[in-house]
Amino acid sequence: MFLKNKKLNKSLKIKIISRIIILLVVLFVIIDIIFALSFRQESIGEAKIRSKTIAKVVRDGLTSLMVMGVIQNRKIFIQRLKRASKQVDIQDISIIRGNSVNKQFGPGFKSEKPTTADEKYVLASGKKLEKLDETFNSVRYRVIIPYKATSTGVVDCLICHKVKSGTVLGAISLTMNLTSVRVATFWTIVQTSIIFLAFLIILVLAFFKFLSPYISLFQKIESGLENLKDGEMDAALIDEKGLPEDEAGKVAKTLNETSKSLKEILSDINSKVSTLIGYTVLKTDNYLKDTIKIINELVRIYNFKRVIEKDRTKKDIIKRIESIIRDYMCFENYAIYEVGDNNKMSILAVGSKINLGKDDMWCDRSSLEDADACRAKRTGGDVDSVNFPCICPNFKFNVPEEDESGTGKTCNEKYNYYCVPIYIGGKVGMVLQLIFDSDVADFVHWMIPYIKGYLAEASPVIESRKLMELLKEQSIVDQLTGLYNRRYLDDSSENIVAGIKRRGTNLGILMLDIDHFKEVNDKYGHDNGDIVLKSVAKHIRKSIRSSDIAIRFGGEEFIALLIDIRQGEGLEIAEKIRKAVESSPLEIPGGVVLKKTISIGVCEFPADTEKFWQAVKYADVAMYEAKENGRNKVARFTKDMWKDEEY
Repeated sequence: MFLKNKKLNKSLKIKIISRIIILLVVLFVIIDIIFALSFRQESIGEAKIRSKTIAKVVRDGLTSLMVMGVIQNRKIFIQRLKRASKQVDIQDISIIRGNSVNKQFGPGFKSEKPTTADEKYVLASGKKLEKLDETFNSVRYRVIIPYKATSTGVVDCLICHKVKSGTVLGAISLTMNLTSVRVATFWTIVQTSIIFLAFLIILVLAFFKFLSPYISLFQKIESGLENLKDGEMDAALIDEKGLPEDEAGKVAKTLNETSKSLKEILSDINSKVSTLIGYTVLKTDNYLKDTIKIINELVRIYNFKRVIEKDRTKKDIIKRIESIIRDYMCFENYAIYEVGDNNKMSILAVGSKINLGKDDMWCDRSSLEDADACRAKRTGGDVDSVNFPCICPNFKFNVPEEDESGTGKTCNEKYNYYCVPIYIGGKVGMVLQLIFDSDVADFVHWMIPYIKGYLAEASPVIESRKLMELLKEQSIVDQLTGLYNRRYLDDSSENIVAGIKRRGTNLGILMLDIDHFKEVNDKYGHDNGDIVLKSVAKHIRKSIRSSDIAIRFGGEEFIALLIDIRQGEGLEIAEKIRKAVESSPLEIPGGVVLKKTISIGVCEFPADTEKFWQAVKYADVAMYEAKENGRNKVARFTKDMWKDEEY
């Protein structure tokens, strides 16, 4: 971090210095350009003034020569004037005679004839002509000024010249060399540049001396804000040693106080949320991301809990847990077991990307028969095969393997597993088993706290649903025989009938009654009567299919609902039950052997009637028909058994 800050600090200084230098250089260049242009204009203006002065001198000199009658000496006058003008950068002076002068006084010297188009233009138009000829090596300014005849002024030109006023008498051509002015300007700029360079060096040195602390502070603040944005609160703190004692220093101190305060707030949020969800998420140096992560986890768990609280059954909640494990946490291999009141385990959910065989489970069946064979259930603690290979001998994929010495055997596991006990009602009620490869073991250990968070939220809801299911079961199950009771028939009859109608099949209804049961109670007591009831119920359950429904209708009466049977099959099953009861004498306390029989009435829905409860009544009528015919018989309902006009 120090090297990074030092590099950034150097880079920032270079940026600021380079920008200031560029700004000053641009300013200097602009000033030099303005200076050069101003000097140029001033030089040209000065040349124009000089040209006017010389033109006036020449005019007055020629006039004087003409008045004195020695105009023929004008060439000498011009030559002397040239020599004198060289000191003021006059390169050439020439007189050009106009046509009117040539006509009146004859042609003059050869040098006085117009030779260029510019000279002819000035003589013809009477307008002054100026030209600036600039090359890399020289600068020349040429001006051609016309002389016009005038009758005003000191000398009346019309006295000597027989022309009209305003006629062009001639012109003077002046060529001025301004190269020296350019050279002077160049050296002036060079001197100025040297002075500027010295000033720039002094400025840079002053910058390093006076502004370096502020640049360093600015860089530290920038680095601190970057770290603050990334959630690295400790790295965002600025070393306050050597800070400027002004507003800039106060800004740095305020940033430090803000970072410390924000760190405390985020840490407090993390701590409280961890307490709320019951576990701590994996922390990094990024407090912002950690806070966002733990809050998101809190929201997920809250939503999960809110959803499962509205689920009606334990089965729905198990599906939610399975979805979290499979879809959110990406476990393909897993199992959820439930511990029953009889200390046996059942499988609620299984996930597998391999074939587990006909048992469809990751553990041996011994765990199902005896829940204490499951180490997680027995100990109430986590079982981790990564840290303790083959810790659970009941895992189906434990593979024995010869050790390197060849003297014994050690356990090598094909798959790793992690089992988490789920406490329900103060004891282990379920077990979650995760199966994974070795290369993802670190990920699994990292995910365990999250999984436990969801399980902790689900546990009380599962307990509530189990209690509700138990209460419901107790309300619809006869506690003596274990068969369903009359309330179950009342609640479920509509669904049973709807299924029969939807599938277009038949429902067999058997009404069963124990013969001479009152005599058992009267002679041997109600306890022995209960033994008879339980025995008959047992024979009924064994004689019907698992999809059929056995119900204790009341007292010594039972009903068997035979789902999806063929017509006439109900009579066969009724006879099977009757024979089973008849052929099973029952020994009661005291060495007494009772041989009991039952009478059964059979009706089929909808063959006999399209009304379910009417079919139940018909079965009851048939059962009484069996009793009247001598008991220990099976009677199939026929229409002649029903004497009333309506049900």
